[in-house]
Amino acid sequence: MRNFIFYSNTININGNFNDIHTNRIDIAINSIIHAFFISNGIRKHINFNLFINNSDYRLIKIESNINTPWSKKDILKLLSLSLIKFNKKKIKNPFPGIYVDKIRFIDLLNSYKENNIYLLDRKGEYIEDVEIKNPVFIIGDFLGIPKEIKKEIKDMVIQISLGDINYFSSQVIMILNYYLDRMDYYKDYWDTSYKFKYG
Repeated sequence: MRNFIFYSNTININGNFNDIHTNRIDIAINSIIHAFFISNGIRKHINFNLFINNSDYRLIKIESNINTPWSKKDILKLLSLSLIKFNKKKIKNPFPGIYVDKIRFIDLLNSYKENNIYLLDRKGEYIEDVEIKNPVFIIGDFLGIPKEIKKEIKDMVIQISLGDINYFSSQVIMILNYYLDRMDYYKDYWDTSYKFKYG
């Protein structure tokens, strides 16, 4: 399984998003797109953990599921409704492949204690020099991972870097997927080309 943890400092946990740029939710949406979608296909073996730390904690976990009612255009609505259903009615599985909970970041990492947890950081060791095995990748938003969180998890993670260029979060995920593709690590996907027949 390919596991990603995206850390957001800004998304509203209430789920009331006026548009795609509200509290920079566009960064998370683009990251989700690059985690799951390929040209005319959806990757099968992805766990995407959207962790929100803004006034309170929320975790939206998205697992590969062909029955998830989404497309690239519907992710904002899907995230919004998932948070609203959890906040109002404590519905933890609002849609196929979508799970919502209130959980601390350290507890999320503890749920992956059987994995190797890699924190993307410019100060980390270059990815080509690290053995990537049974990975969980932590990617921060444009504000990064807070210093106090980094201090709390420093003994749980392996810091790795993609080099000396700062990439967008979504680009980091795309590069990681490409890297795992080269390793032949859970490359399967559902072919969705039948949805886009022309002529």
